[in-house]
Amino acid sequence: MPASIHTLDAVFSDQPVYPVPRGELWLGTELLGRAGFTDTLDNHLRMVEKLGQDMVCLPVDDDTTDKPALGYRYFQYPELKTAVSKSDCFVAAVVDGPFQQLASHLGLMGFFTAWARNRQEVFTAYAAEQAKVIDLIGRCIDQGIHAVVIADDFAADTGPMVSPADIETLCTDFYTQAVRCLHTANARALLHSCGKITQLMPLITAWQIDGLASVQHRSNDLVALQKMLGPSRVIMAGIESELLESASPRPEDLAEFERIVTTLAPTGSLILGSSCGLYRGDFLEPIQTLYAIADSLTKGFST
Repeated sequence: MPASIHTLDAVFSDQPVYPVPRGELWLGTELLGRAGFTDTLDNHLRMVEKLGQDMVCLPVDDDTTDKPALGYRYFQYPELKTAVSKSDCFVAAVVDGPFQQLASHLGLMGFFTAWARNRQEVFTAYAAEQAKVIDLIGRCIDQGIHAVVIADDFAADTGPMVSPADIETLCTDFYTQAVRCLHTANARALLHSCGKITQLMPLITAWQIDGLASVQHRSNDLVALQKMLGPSRVIMAGIESELLESASPRPEDLAEFERIVTTLAPTGSLILGSSCGLYRGDFLEPIQTLYAIADSLTKGFST
């Protein structure tokens, strides 16, 4: 078994690993350019190798015509098989969940208006998006991937955008199906959501998600989230945007970063990554510095 896949399997089994595993959901075109690469699949694999990451994460969608310009590209699902065959890393597809898809199609205000006026219409539209995403996840599984990260932005900075009870009613059938499909294929299911998701943690754990990806520490406290997740569940995060955006991060921000690493890494529950994605070219040097800090803090933690 390739070393990176063994490393990730260890983390999903609560075994501490040195150096702390690394991964990113989004590698931006600017970042690749800063490293001298054009934005191709092969160069994504080279960038992952250059950064010493253990995961190749590829955003995948059938239709990207209505996607906002966020600084990173989408791939077609057959490219996942190429990534699996060419890379020794743990390969994950990143797919937009049905809640995210619906909010994108309606616009956030349109979604809230429809939710207030005609919830049955929203449920019908959600069911259509759910079927599409389940089909896409199935096709990703067929390419031999090791995980799928479902991106569903359920929350804002202050909490869920709709009540946890409504999210449970709307979304549970989808997550039950998605997780069952992935686990049947011996693949992992991770969830990304922006915002404060602490109120949703009982629901998320009931869905049997294997981990959280690119969640924000300042909104949630990652150490507390990990306790809510329980054993054999990972946190793929730890690097807040403030640490990447400044050449001289505030001491208190660095101290929180160190607290996350020294608390979660010894439990074997941390995959080090950012909460925002490496979309800017000037994130290249700070991320390498932060990796070095994490390595110095975790030396001696190993399987």
